[in-house]
Amino acid sequence: MDIRVLGLARDLRTNTPVVYAQLPIEDYLEVVGDEFENFTIQRRRENHKAYQRLKVDIAGGALLPSITLAVKPDKVRAIIPLFEKAEVDNARYGELARALSTKGQVDILDGLQRTYIITDLKKEGVDFVSGQNIHVEFWLEADIDKLIYRIIILNAGQKPMSIRHQIELLFMSLKASIEKQIPDLDIYTERDNTRRTKAKKFALSAIVSAYQAFITGSAELQKGNVIANQLLESNALDATEEEITSQFEEFTRWLTIYAALDECVTRVYKSANVPLEQVPPEEVEPTKAPLIHGGAYANWLSTENVIMAFFAAVAQYGGSDSKKKDRVDQALKMLLGALANAGEGGDPLGLEVFEKIRVGTNPRRVNVGLATRRLLTNGFKEFFRESGEIRLEQCWPIAA
Repeated sequence: MDIRVLGLARDLRTNTPVVYAQLPIEDYLEVVGDEFENFTIQRRRENHKAYQRLKVDIAGGALLPSITLAVKPDKVRAIIPLFEKAEVDNARYGELARALSTKGQVDILDGLQRTYIITDLKKEGVDFVSGQNIHVEFWLEADIDKLIYRIIILNAGQKPMSIRHQIELLFMSLKASIEKQIPDLDIYTERDNTRRTKAKKFALSAIVSAYQAFITGSAELQKGNVIANQLLESNALDATEEEITSQFEEFTRWLTIYAALDECVTRVYKSANVPLEQVPPEEVEPTKAPLIHGGAYANWLSTENVIMAFFAAVAQYGGSDSKKKDRVDQALKMLLGALANAGEGGDPLGLEVFEKIRVGTNPRRVNVGLATRRLLTNGFKEFFRESGEIRLEQCWPIAA
């Protein structure tokens, strides 16, 4: 593989090392590997007409704009010393180039569509023009705090990337790290072709929704009022690196507690006759609400409406007030205790009451999903406000 390092730089805001390099177009495909699209899980391949022209141009030898790659966090530490040696002595560029040549150790930050086109040409048997090269930026960032800041803040200023997409990129990068921090946590994607088969196993899309609800303080992630939605997102992005880092650490702490709750809920509400993987994770239609202990609510905490409402309620009520956060902590300790002491067939979440209220929603007059999220958010907030001294089954009617 023929990678030629052209120069080195550092992003002075985050002190992130950057390597500017050039390599043959076929070698580029080796560097990104066969699963390059896995980094941007929700992003779809585009089919604009302009890409058909670009495909013809690439086959003809066109020079492309540089592509930005990020070396995966667990691989960065081995490469940094070589970068530092090359900073002092550019005769060491060759060592750095060889370290960057490992297949599949990078994610694509910018250049996914171009990579799709190049891959298509390769599969079609196109012989690339001799000497056709690609210019690449390799970002070497192992510090999770700075990676969070880069993805959420810097990308927002460089291109019109939605906050949802930024968070998806963030969690795809940090998935392994979060799983290490929270015992037995298992985050799966649609591409994994799997289902929830045990407690503490959550879809990545649900975790993304939870974090978005947490940083915006709202469970309404698709607001009809465009201006209101933009204000929520801009407020979430208008923060310093330290604030975002602290916010992410706080979210991880609440997620740890949430995973422990999920383990208890799965045990209390499961059915011996219904394996967990056969329980639909989606919300049941109000007109078809099953019996609470028929096994359908073993996955209750993994449903997107519930997880969004929980984290929105934590953000709305707890906020930055340490006394209120203590109330949330106390409430969740009380709930964990109630769940731990409940036998199978108990209802510590008050879901029988919750379902009666939810089923009573008139779908002709209100949006059922919206009403459900509001009921959940307000119910959790009421529970936090009382430090868990009243049961959830008493909170749902108050919330309604």
